[in-house]
Amino acid sequence: MPAPTQTLDEIRAEIDRIDRAVHDLLMQRVEVVRKVGKVKGTSAPKWRPAREAALIRRLVARHKGEMPVRVLVRIWREMIVGGSLALQESVSVAVVDRCWDLARDHFGAGVPFKRCSAARIVRDVAGGKATIGVLPLGGQGGWWKGLPKSTEAPRIVAKLPFVGGAGDAVAIARVAFEPSGSDRSLLVVESRPKLGRAAVIAALREAGFSARMLAEEGSSALVETDGFVGEDDARLAALREVPRLSRVTQIGGYALPLSKQ
Repeated sequence: MPAPTQTLDEIRAEIDRIDRAVHDLLMQRVEVVRKVGKVKGTSAPKWRPAREAALIRRLVARHKGEMPVRVLVRIWREMIVGGSLALQESVSVAVVDRCWDLARDHFGAGVPFKRCSAARIVRDVAGGKATIGVLPLGGQGGWWKGLPKSTEAPRIVAKLPFVGGAGDAVAIARVAFEPSGSDRSLLVVESRPKLGRAAVIAALREAGFSARMLAEEGSSALVETDGFVGEDDARLAALREVPRLSRVTQIGGYALPLSKQ
């Protein structure tokens, strides 16, 4: 015999049961996150963009059904930032005006945002007045030249948006740029006297980098290269030996965003 058809009230009761189960699991997740914060202590960085990217990739890889991937990712990002990171430390995001919507979409509604100039964002993140800064990648202004050149200085650590959408922004923070499994790295290459675009790219490729120039500001060039490039990368050492390159600085990078979903 065919199964009896559920009534509308029965279907709604089933949805209510699922909602309660989801809510219970969310509360359990919060308690586990609190344990993570205690284990990390006060000095360890709480925001791990590479780990977030790997988590989102795993979710998308196992995702089935009719829910759009962007909706799934948005739910998890709200949990990661508002429901996890904000429980472990006070979080604030400084944003240039043109990146406002991208930042709100990426970091969610659970953290405070403020509008600032690019130069002010770099200073505030470096000085601890903002946890995260969101700025346009490349373009005019050369804000990337203002990233202090020390091991504890802000680094570019994420690209926005991570899934679909239009725009091209990056996030900076005083955390390490870590490998996520699929990454791109960013370098600032300074030359004296100024080299042309073709000569800079040729030097990078000679050192073993697959590189693209994103922006130029005076004698400095912002360059993107495939893969994760750590400070101990032998190719960096080789590049720093090129006579006409006065400085080569690794300023971070990002987990490669997912293709549009």
